[in-house]
Amino acid sequence: MTDQMKFWYAIYTLSRSEKKLAKELDKKGIENFLPLLPLKKQWSDRKKTVLEPVFSSYVFVKMDLKSEKIRVLQTPGAHHILSLDGSPLPIPEEEIELVKIFVRDFPEHLRVQSEEKMEPGNKVLITRGSFKGYRAIVIRKISSVSVKVNISGIQSSISVDLDPDSIETQEEKNIGRSSR
Repeated sequence: MTDQMKFWYAIYTLSRSEKKLAKELDKKGIENFLPLLPLKKQWSDRKKTVLEPVFSSYVFVKMDLKSEKIRVLQTPGAHHILSLDGSPLPIPEEEIELVKIFVRDFPEHLRVQSEEKMEPGNKVLITRGSFKGYRAIVIRKISSVSVKVNISGIQSSISVDLDPDSIETQEEKNIGRSSR
């Protein structure tokens, strides 16, 4: 199979299965790319540097969709191919190459920012500052992100502008103080 028939696709993985999927794809001889960054983690008893995926829940696969799609999706850890309007969305080779260069040459400067977390209506957890540990809803985004906290019972809300780096997406429905 020629490389001209192969394109890069983002494969959405099962939760925390990125490394497993990449390893299984390697075993099958399927070209893949899992960008990893070294991150320092601290537990109560030790510090350790671990390799974490740059893009949580995604592994990039270069494949011919017609002949390799089923093999890829049947690989343990694979969930689905990122699609737009039901059609798998190819990722330009140049974008994959740029990510490879950034991860290889500038890992200490690399910051991945999910644009989806800043969309109005999304639920977020505030991770830094005076509001650390609180959940809120994004109401607008400019250079900072406005989040809204609903006060249950009195049908009122309050909003504040925060640095986008101080929030993370939440899937939970309850808004207010986190139990973490």
